[in-house]
Amino acid sequence: MILASILAVSLVSYINLSRTSLQLSQRALWANAAMNLAENGLEEAMYSLNRRVSDPAYSWRDAGWGTDDDEAWRKWTNIPVDGAASGEIRVYVYNYTGESSPLVVARGIVRPPTGSGAPNAEKWVLIRTRRATKFANGLVAREFIRFNGANATVDSWISQPDSGGILTYNSTRARDQASIGSVSVAVNSVAVQNARIWGYAATGGALPQVGPQGSIGPFGSANGFIDMNRVSTHFFANFEAGFSQKIVQRYTSMAGQPIANLGNTGKYRLTTLNLSGSTVLNINGNVELYLDGLAGVNTLSITGNSGINVAPGAKLTLYTVGNVNIAGNGIVNSGSTGTTAGNPANFQLYGQSTATATKQQISIAGNAALSGAIYAPNASVTIAGGGSADRDILGSIVANDITFSGNIQFHQDESLAKLTTAAPYRLTSWNELTTVSERQPYKDDLDDI
Repeated sequence: MILASILAVSLVSYINLSRTSLQLSQRALWANAAMNLAENGLEEAMYSLNRRVSDPAYSWRDAGWGTDDDEAWRKWTNIPVDGAASGEIRVYVYNYTGESSPLVVARGIVRPPTGSGAPNAEKWVLIRTRRATKFANGLVAREFIRFNGANATVDSWISQPDSGGILTYNSTRARDQASIGSVSVAVNSVAVQNARIWGYAATGGALPQVGPQGSIGPFGSANGFIDMNRVSTHFFANFEAGFSQKIVQRYTSMAGQPIANLGNTGKYRLTTLNLSGSTVLNINGNVELYLDGLAGVNTLSITGNSGINVAPGAKLTLYTVGNVNIAGNGIVNSGSTGTTAGNPANFQLYGQSTATATKQQISIAGNAALSGAIYAPNASVTIAGGGSADRDILGSIVANDITFSGNIQFHQDESLAKLTTAAPYRLTSWNELTTVSERQPYKDDLDDI
């Protein structure tokens, strides 16, 4: 009898253990299925985003999406899942029109068979996207981004809305959609310190460092606050290099010619360009300038009261492997009002150095104004404030490393992401939403689909 009792207890325990193992295995199966469903929803959203890029006539509504203003949504139901369960996909796309960078939230749901008593298995995933262009973000670095100033801020605005025209930056147009990121996995790859990032921050691995007076999040975020919905540790970026020497040969040498001739439409080449005193170079057409001085040499230097003025409707694209020192009155895109009111797309600086032992140096200092885009993936870019007054820098910067000091107000131009109109969207971050607080901002929208 005693032996029989022991065998019975052991058998019951074994059956319970087997049943528990089966339930756990079934839950794991459904959880994996829910993630697969969520990612299928993300793929559908990415397809529609990029189909619209390649075919402007593509209609989200005709493809089965619901739309309203700049948001789109869709639901798929009764999807067969192993274990006699059924699946459901819900997807919500914010900024689907591309006016800003689209954000997609997908929710995969697996409903167990009726009568099983098991709860639903759900997976929520959020992705942020950007155009696959050089200037899809505000600040991008290979190694680090550091804010050493006590009053630095980063925000954004849209200079070229879909409705047409050019909108200059002012506080009423400011948006909390700026984005900064470093691909580095180092702990200090994004050192926000006491700056305020009105938007998003991402790294290749470690969380951004934020000081007691700094913040990352929407407008109104408290000091020391980090909105984890706006932070990612999965940032990735491609960096292009070089400037073809074959193309350089097509540039006309301007050695010995008056500097004013550089202002007319054309492709020009100089060894160095040094502006000092009160010399102003006026750009009146579509100008491409290649400074072919050696790496380590100051190929562009602006000091004193000198500067470069890009007239309304004109454009300056500058290439160099040498160092760049922009002080004086800087490089100004003239607009209807203000000294930095012009379109940042009209000044583009490409640092072409491929040296790794000695970095190309790009410095913006003093009272220098800058409204433009800098692409220099092997350069150290330093921007220093001019005393106690705030300094505005507008546009986008890609570099090896970026350092701000002083009271810098950086305003990302979101429209620079559309410089290459046919560029597709790609993921800049992928985050699974696992907690109630992480899901809360999107719950009502997904529930209502």
